[in-house]
Amino acid sequence: STNEFEVRAREMADALGKPTDASAPVNAVVAGSLSRQPPTRFAEVAERYGQLILAADAAWEASLKAAREGGQPTPTALSDPAQEELRSLLYSPESPLNAATRDIDRFFDTPTGQKVRALQRKIDELDATHSGAPLRAMALLDKDTPSEPVIFKRGNSGNHGATVRRQFLGVLSGTNRVPFAKGSGRLELAQSIASRENPLTARVLVNRVWARHFGTPLVGTPSDFGVRCDPPTHPELLDYLAVWFMDHEWSLKALHRHLLLSATYRQASDPGSSPADHAAFAQAESADPANALLWRMNRKRTDFEALRDSLLAVSGQLDGTLGGQPVPMFEAAGSPRRTLYGFIDRQNLPGLLRSFDFASPDSTSAMRFQTTTPQQALFLLNSPFMAERAREFVRRPELASQDPKDRVDRMYALALQRTPTAEERTLALEFVAHESGPAPEPPPAATWSYGTGQFNAASGRTEKWRPLPHFTGKQWQWESKLPSAEGRWTLLSRDGGHPGHTAADSAIRRWTSPFAGRIRIQGSLNHPAEVGDGVIGRVVSSRSGELGMWNAHHSRQETGVNDLAVQVGDTVDFVVEPGADENTDSFEWTVEITRVDATAPGPASSWMSRRDFGGPQSTEVPLDSWQELAQVLLSSNEFVFID
Repeated sequence: STNEFEVRAREMADALGKPTDASAPVNAVVAGSLSRQPPTRFAEVAERYGQLILAADAAWEASLKAAREGGQPTPTALSDPAQEELRSLLYSPESPLNAATRDIDRFFDTPTGQKVRALQRKIDELDATHSGAPLRAMALLDKDTPSEPVIFKRGNSGNHGATVRRQFLGVLSGTNRVPFAKGSGRLELAQSIASRENPLTARVLVNRVWARHFGTPLVGTPSDFGVRCDPPTHPELLDYLAVWFMDHEWSLKALHRHLLLSATYRQASDPGSSPADHAAFAQAESADPANALLWRMNRKRTDFEALRDSLLAVSGQLDGTLGGQPVPMFEAAGSPRRTLYGFIDRQNLPGLLRSFDFASPDSTSAMRFQTTTPQQALFLLNSPFMAERAREFVRRPELASQDPKDRVDRMYALALQRTPTAEERTLALEFVAHESGPAPEPPPAATWSYGTGQFNAASGRTEKWRPLPHFTGKQWQWESKLPSAEGRWTLLSRDGGHPGHTAADSAIRRWTSPFAGRIRIQGSLNHPAEVGDGVIGRVVSSRSGELGMWNAHHSRQETGVNDLAVQVGDTVDFVVEPGADENTDSFEWTVEITRVDATAPGPASSWMSRRDFGGPQSTEVPLDSWQELAQVLLSSNEFVFID
């Protein structure tokens, strides 16, 4: 009420007019301003403080300018302590404004927040990858006063139970446990795990190293040494290796050397050439067909890292430089560095590594699975990496001889560390004597292209078209990673894709007409997700404008255009833009374009977005017969397997 307001105003004026306690910290500038003209509203108090702080900030700027113009040292504070105190409200490390700015990103709208995060990622990447970046390792730092852990009743973090002492596992240490006393106890836990009093750790380690070299572990379940697992095939050997490992200061390098120099490891996997060897081999195989007793070596296929390094080494291109930053190497030809230094993005593991049974980087893997899939053979047959290895192999100085026989012998020696048999030499010479056929005709100009842009409702046309620059082998996108450094998610794949965050960054599959005539369009747009608000699909002709618009939200829409006239060079865009909610906008849209005047002269009569999908057309020169022979040797089982 008005009376209540007047009472509060008088109370405020009376309070401001009373003398202050001399011992109380009072800013003279603030006290003078409030006493000269007492405010009558709380909002006016805030305004007065704002004016005083801005005045102090202006005084600071003026002092800096005066110092620069007068050639004086930069001041560290204002000469008036009261004004400096006000200025510190803006710039002091203890200022409440600093606490607010640390969390200011919480107040950004979605596009602004994404842009800020993309810029921050660039800063982080530069800090980690520039030429002067120091080597880093993940590390933990204990708190000065670690908190005592408690039991969460029924898993509820808000429902605390009894306190739990930090100590080693009771099942492994018995009843004489002593609680950890140093900091968080992490160091004591590590020392308890890697202890002679806990031989289980040594057994697990030597079992995994053994499996790495011999193909099968001594304990068939490397992550389970419990009472329900199969017993070791060689229990005395497992115990001997565990004790030997601990006696040699837990050195993995020494353990590797010990195993590799053993007579067991140095056995052959085949019976040899003499009749006596064949007889002994047959007898042993009859007694132990599974080779459980290791009377011979098991032939093993190399993992992808060793295979890639071997291909680079034989072709003379392996970069053996030690140390340094990780580098991208799993796309196209990649880097010649050892595969050990390949950059791994845990959230976007290259499909090539998945094809070759690379272990998941998201979890601990006791051992790798081993599969034989068509993708592995296709990589060895068709990948640019393999083609380049074959070319470089033939260019090696050791193969400069003009004598075909000598050249074949040197190729076998370099690739397989042996001379060819008489039959192999004859076949190789016959192979290289017949050059490959004529180079294939260059492919026709691409009809489909993949990009982004936006639909202009006023003109009914697509504008700001630009092609997506990066092809991963499966999809077109902005960069090798998703999202891009600028936070863009736009992509197009064989079956569909994903638009960007706004209609200005729509996903656009473009068809360019190679003829003049009439076409019919059939298609199906699907938004499979149950969440989000769906996507908007449009078919837009460069000649006729928008031909149709469909909203797909957890549904499938048929997207047909019965009859459309086109000229050579006309484009038809299949535009997908997000709804108001930019989340969960993955879509499927397959399209078939059919020529309805197929009797007229011209190119093929149908185009299918799924069938015709692909990446950049290759401009590489086909391999000659010597290079093809090199690829055969580098793809052979003898090269890929370890004997």
